[in-house]
Amino acid sequence: MSSQQTVNQLVIVTVAGEQVGELTHRLIRDGFHVTQVDGAGLFQETPVSLLIGLHRADLPRLLTHLRECCRTQRRFIPAQAETAWIEGLGMMIEAEVGGATIHALDVERFEQL
Repeated sequence: MSSQQTVNQLVIVTVAGEQVGELTHRLIRDGFHVTQVDGAGLFQETPVSLLIGLHRADLPRLLTHLRECCRTQRRFIPAQAETAWIEGLGMMIEAEVGGATIHALDVERFEQL
């Protein structure tokens, strides 16, 4: 992000924990400023939220990174998490994991101290 551009959008991106490393590396290398907020997940995938302040003109560039790094995939996960984790038993179901959930919010005022 250029130093002359003001921040007028806050983008909240939630991704699978296994995808966040490559994504944050690419975003930082491309000049985005990222704050990571770790979450708690029900399955093996722990979701992570990223807070990204940017100028709305940079949103297409951000979305390109997200499309390249956060692809969905089919994986088998425990149908009943308690049974599979505690006893090592349980039924497995095929589910789509990965991807990203993106929220873009307008920012009325941004200050960096």
